[in-house]
Amino acid sequence: MQSKDFFVSVLKAAALSLIFGLCGILIFALIVKFAAPKESVIKTVNQFIKVISVFLGCFFALKGKAGIVKGGIAGALFTLILYAVFAIMSGLSLFSLEMLIDIGLTAIVGAISGVIAVNMKGKE
Repeated sequence: MQSKDFFVSVLKAAALSLIFGLCGILIFALIVKFAAPKESVIKTVNQFIKVISVFLGCFFALKGKAGIVKGGIAGALFTLILYAVFAIMSGLSLFSLEMLIDIGLTAIVGAISGVIAVNMKGKE
């Protein structure tokens, strides 16, 4: 039963992260359409959207124990799903050094958020 709860919790966090991420991407796409920022700004904001999405998804979805592990897996899963969707849509390769760096970054952010989430919810 515990392993089921573990995976359900991770999937909820990854799904919630995807929802936050897609909302952030859509809002930023509107801004890009009207403001036409530089490519470096777009990359930086996209990275920020990923980090915030994973943080919020893990923060709101995770509870119980093993927040660091759940959050790390949820962050990595978020990035894998995001890259798979965009690779399918664009026809580009799924695997790249940039993807591995993003997986590492979102796993770290997820782990940190998971620790914060389980410790804050444990004190309520």
